[in-house]
Amino acid sequence: MQFGKKRNDWQRPLLVGLAIGLLCAAGMALGLLSTWSHRLTDRLFTSQAPDARVAIIAIDDAAMARLGRWPWPRAVHAQVIDKISQAKPLAIGYDVNFPETSDQENDKALADSLRQAGNVVLPIELTLIAKNSKLFYDPARVLTPIPLIASAAARLGHTNTPQDPDGVVRRVPIWVFSDKPSDQVVLPAFTLQIAEIAGLNLDPKSVVDGQNKLIVHYINSPKHSFPTYSAADLIDGKVKPEQLAGRFVLVGSTAPDLHDEQLVPTSVTQPMPGIEIHASLLDTLLKKDYLREVPIALSIFWLILIGAILGFLVPKLKARWAIPLAVGLWIITIATSFVLFDRGWIADLLWPTIAILFGFGAVMLERRIAAEYQKREIRNAFSRYVTESVVESILSDPSKLKLGGERRKMTVLFSDIRGFTSISEGLNPEKLVEIMNKYLSRMTAEVFKHEGVLDKYIGDAVMAFWNAPFDQPDHAKRAVETALDMLSALKEMNANKAFGDVELKIGVGVNTGEMVVGNMGSEERFDYTVIGDSVNLGSRLESLTKEYGVCLLITESARQELNNGYLIRQVDLVAVKGKKEPVKIFEVMKRNKNASQADKQFIKKFEDALAAYFAKDFAQAVQLTSELLSERPEDGPSKTLKARSDHFLQEPPPGDWNGVWVMTKK
Repeated sequence: MQFGKKRNDWQRPLLVGLAIGLLCAAGMALGLLSTWSHRLTDRLFTSQAPDARVAIIAIDDAAMARLGRWPWPRAVHAQVIDKISQAKPLAIGYDVNFPETSDQENDKALADSLRQAGNVVLPIELTLIAKNSKLFYDPARVLTPIPLIASAAARLGHTNTPQDPDGVVRRVPIWVFSDKPSDQVVLPAFTLQIAEIAGLNLDPKSVVDGQNKLIVHYINSPKHSFPTYSAADLIDGKVKPEQLAGRFVLVGSTAPDLHDEQLVPTSVTQPMPGIEIHASLLDTLLKKDYLREVPIALSIFWLILIGAILGFLVPKLKARWAIPLAVGLWIITIATSFVLFDRGWIADLLWPTIAILFGFGAVMLERRIAAEYQKREIRNAFSRYVTESVVESILSDPSKLKLGGERRKMTVLFSDIRGFTSISEGLNPEKLVEIMNKYLSRMTAEVFKHEGVLDKYIGDAVMAFWNAPFDQPDHAKRAVETALDMLSALKEMNANKAFGDVELKIGVGVNTGEMVVGNMGSEERFDYTVIGDSVNLGSRLESLTKEYGVCLLITESARQELNNGYLIRQVDLVAVKGKKEPVKIFEVMKRNKNASQADKQFIKKFEDALAAYFAKDFAQAVQLTSELLSERPEDGPSKTLKARSDHFLQEPPPGDWNGVWVMTKK
């Protein structure tokens, strides 16, 4: 049984991410939130230089103050056209409709000016009809200039600028067909006629949509796009001919009172005059700076890819990197949208943003739910084995956890009370239980302080281990620190009479090696424990502390895992009962920071005595151990070494003796 590495751990968040991507793709395909999508992409429009050939003559407040209240006599319009024509423009777009007759003199004056100029386009207004995603006009409801004026104009073009559902003009139909099947008349846009009358061969068929609409590439905010001159200044001669020469001159209303204004993508709150919308469309046609929407299939692919990226990567990253991932995806989306816009493509910003926000949130929620479920499983499984602090450590990184048999290098600790049988015989059961509870509680606290796993209590003995169920590279050090703290804590408890008149002493054995850790037992009852020869050796070490009169013994394998922070001496080379291979055993006397110079000199002399013993120089060993015992009469290893050296002086060992002492009891 494994936690944190389940085969489908990566599948669930990936499916969640893909589901969000697909839902967003469906929303985009169905046109949901299209208004908000357009409003976001409107922010992509940036200020640009206009085509130098476009200029506007404004029918503004100043013009109406100078030339009279609107509507002007048609002779005034004729005067405006004459003034412009004298500058020899490429074409004139006069966005004023004359659908009714005036007096004959005024109508004739205007017609004469139109005819003399020879390059004036006048507007017509259509009633648009949408049928089966196509756009048509009703031939019976076309508002055109009176025949006298219409025939004098060079061309006519429709000035319809239909709004999107949110009231913003983004697209203008370049051509509109009649809705009568028998009528094949096609009416071009006002601006297309202006461009073509000047001899420009424009064919924007490849960039219009299914309704023959062209996206207008607006270059600035309203009333800031093109060189604009008041009609009053034109009449008064303040507009120089060279300012209009060789240009497309569009004439139209900019006065708010004439109500020829609409919102455009570059509007914030200020609408754009209709004549400026036409000028913007003309600028788009002249520069061929066309805009097209990114194909829906590509947008859908990006949404699904966003979901897949979030679903795959977020579970693999820590929280501090998962959020930057989502932010990075969004920044990439925004940056890519600007780059694409500069190349003529409009990429949706809303749905990728929604996909990132909801995809990230959904994947994080799935991970949270999965983690909570996993934590409950782990907590239930481990609450019987370890303290709450260890459980929390496991829960903080479940990927390191593995239940079931697993072989790994670990460190085990055994401790036991000396003479416990004699102590227990002299106490009543209640007092014995009280003493044991105090003792075991404090010893257990020391194990947990160093994040060990309390394997079990064996009567008065404590068994603990490190480096499972989660990795602890310094497991040997943790075990030795625990042993030293246990000895220190017991010394303190004895000094404080925590056990009354009873004084407890313990021996501790620590071994590092390969062990098997996991759930062991029956289906009805099991324990999380360790087994193996290395575990048995740890138990033997604890027993050997009595033989050598020391408190803490460790093996050579544990010694190799420690740094130089401890005062350690080799005690012997022994073959414990049940094992043929000899092992070096060491006593950890204290931490180096607590060791005096005398302690270090004592250890050095003992090592010399042990070396003499292994070299069969037993006389030297006796001499050195005698000196050691004169300094510290109660030193157990010195006593043992002297006794053996005395013995071998009297009865020398065989020639093949290698210094190994064979233990005959556990």
